[in-house]
Amino acid sequence: MRAHFKHNIRSYSGKLGNVVFYNYFNHQLCLVRKFGVSKATEAKENMKSIFLHINDLYWASAEAYREDLSSYAKRNAMENMARNPSLRRRMPNSKTLFSQCMWKWAEENPETVDLKTVTLDDMRSVDSPVCRVCTCVTAGYLKKVTGWEQMNKSI
Repeated sequence: MRAHFKHNIRSYSGKLGNVVFYNYFNHQLCLVRKFGVSKATEAKENMKSIFLHINDLYWASAEAYREDLSSYAKRNAMENMARNPSLRRRMPNSKTLFSQCMWKWAEENPETVDLKTVTLDDMRSVDSPVCRVCTCVTAGYLKKVTGWEQMNKSI
C-alpha cells in the first residue's frame, strides 16, 4: 500500500504500532506494510552464524588493515557515489566492505572456503585477496579509488 502524508511530509521510515513505513528512491516513495515477525529457520540461523563469524574476523584483524579499509571507504564514498541525486544511496562502511569481500572470495572458491570456519591464519596461508585492500581491488572485489595501491597493510 502506498502511504500519503499531509503537511509537506514526503516520507517516513520506521514502525508505528503494528505498521511499518519504509521509503525508496531517496524519500520520494513511501510504502506501508503490516509488521510481522518471520519464523526462525535453519537457513536464517546459518546466515546469522556466518555474519557473526565475519564480524569476529573483522575485529580480530590488524588495526592498520582496518584503517586502510576505513580510508578506502571514505575515498569510495567521495569518488564512487552516484551523480544522480535520486539514485544516491548510503555508501558502505569498512566492515560492510570487508563482509562483501569475504562473500565474493567464498563465491570464487566454494570448495575451499567455508565462511563459518575460516580463520585469519587460513586466509594468510592461502594468500587470500582479502588479506590486503590493494589485492581486493586487483581481484575485482572493490572499485578503484585514488591511492588504492598504497593500501597494502596485511590482515
